[in-house]
Amino acid sequence: MGRAPKLILHEGNQMKVLPTAGHTVKRIADVFKRSRKAIMNFLRHQEKYGTKKSSGRPSKLNDREKRGILRTTSNNTISITEIRGTCSIDATESTAWRILDKPFSAMGLVDLAFVSTKMNSVECVINRSGSCTDN
Repeated sequence: MGRAPKLILHEGNQMKVLPTAGHTVKRIADVFKRSRKAIMNFLRHQEKYGTKKSSGRPSKLNDREKRGILRTTSNNTISITEIRGTCSIDATESTAWRILDKPFSAMGLVDLAFVSTKMNSVECVINRSGSCTDN
């Protein structure tokens, strides 16, 4: 069964006033041709009505920190551990790699699956072209 359309702002404002004027939930539901449950949910949670719950895990880094990582790597030839120190971020190396992976893989400059295996054996440095060199 489908859902009814969301309440219009005008209807919501009227619904806020009617209970204070002494109208019952059943009477309000009859006036607006909505279910009593819909009216009760609206009156109980007015500030949350019409908003979606955020899905997924929140990011460890905010947008400003992500831009800082990208800016630092675009200007310098520096390792991931140095990037973490320079940008003073509290995130793991894999998180920093993930931030770098998105723009580089979209441009097709580097395959970080290869780079990350190389990272386990030696300290790896990203240079301007996006390739990985040993230090």
